[in-house]
Amino acid sequence: MKTSISTLVNRQNDIARGAAASLDIPKFDGYTICNLRGGIGKTSLSFNLSYLADDLLVVDTCPQGNLSYFYDNAYFQRNTTSVYDMLLPYFMPGLGKASRVAQRISATNKSFENKNSYFLASSDQLYILPSQIANAIVQAKTVAGPQQTIMLDNMLYALKQEIQREQQETETKRCLIDTSPFFSGGTHLAWHATDALIVPVRTDQQSINSLNLLLNVLSNPSSEFRRTMPSDNHSPKIQLVVLTHCGWSTSPGARNEPNQQTKVFIEQVRDIVNRNITHFTTNNPDNHIVLLDDFLGSGRVSSALSKPIQLMNAGDTLMINRVKAEVNASVDKIKAQLKFISDNIW
Repeated sequence: MKTSISTLVNRQNDIARGAAASLDIPKFDGYTICNLRGGIGKTSLSFNLSYLADDLLVVDTCPQGNLSYFYDNAYFQRNTTSVYDMLLPYFMPGLGKASRVAQRISATNKSFENKNSYFLASSDQLYILPSQIANAIVQAKTVAGPQQTIMLDNMLYALKQEIQREQQETETKRCLIDTSPFFSGGTHLAWHATDALIVPVRTDQQSINSLNLLLNVLSNPSSEFRRTMPSDNHSPKIQLVVLTHCGWSTSPGARNEPNQQTKVFIEQVRDIVNRNITHFTTNNPDNHIVLLDDFLGSGRVSSALSKPIQLMNAGDTLMINRVKAEVNASVDKIKAQLKFISDNIW
C-alpha cells in the first residue's frame, strides 16, 4: 500500500466502528450531488443521505425521476407541479410562477415519519430544458447594457431563487439536489444553486474519467459552465468525492481494509484531488475522499421497497423478479459509512 492513501484506508475501520474523527471541512446548508456519468450511485446516495437529515428540502432535477419515485411510488401517475414547471417562467417570459410546490415526504413514504422533509418532484420535460435555457441565454446576450446582466443572473439563479422561496414556505434549513448524468439544464442551474458538490465516483476507469471531465467543466474557460457566468462569477467547490462500489480485503485480520483493486482507484482519485485541490473546500486531499461499500442486496432491497438502508437489517429478504435478494452483514458497515458522510456535511 502506498503511503499516500494510508490515512484513507486506516480511517475505514474507525468508520465501521463508529469511532472515526470528524473531517476538518466546512459545512454548508446545501449540496448538489453530481457526476457526469450514470449508474454510479447519485440517486441512491441522495435518497439515503436525505433520510439522515432533517429540516430538508430535496430537489430532483434528473428527468428520469427515480428519486421522486422513491419518495412517492405513485409519482409517475400523478400530474403534480414539478421542478420544470417552477423553472420554465424564467426562460419563457409571460408564464405565471408556481408556489407551494414542495411535497412532504412522509405523506407518501412512511419511512420519513417525524421528519420535516420535503421534495420537489422531477419531470421528463427536464430533457428539453437545456435547449430552452440555451435559446433564452442567446436572446439575453442580444440585449445591451446592464439589462443583459440582470437577465442572465435571473436565469442562472432561477433554481436558487425557487429553492429559497420553497424553503421559506416549508421552514426547512437544508437542501440536497440530485442531478442527471449530463451537465446542460438542471445540473447547470444546480451548480449555481449551491456552494458545494458531492461527487460519487464508482470504482471503474470510466468513472475516474468522468471525475476529470467534471473538473474540466468547472475550470475550462471554453466549457459550457464558464462561457456564461453570473455577475458574481459564482462557482461551487467540491466537498466530497464518494468512492462507491468498493471491494474489501478478505485476508485474515484485514479489518475493513479495501482490496487491491479498490486501492488502485483510491490512489487515482487521491492524485486527481491533490492536483485539483483548489476546486475543493480545504487544501488537504484526505479531507475529501470517503469510501462506500457495494450495496449489493441491501441496495436492491432498498430500491425495491423505497426504504432507506439505515432501516434495514442483516437477514432481511425480498423476492425481486422471482429472485431472492438478501441483506447481508455488510449493511451495518454501510450504515456507518453513510452516517459518517452525513455527520460531516451537515
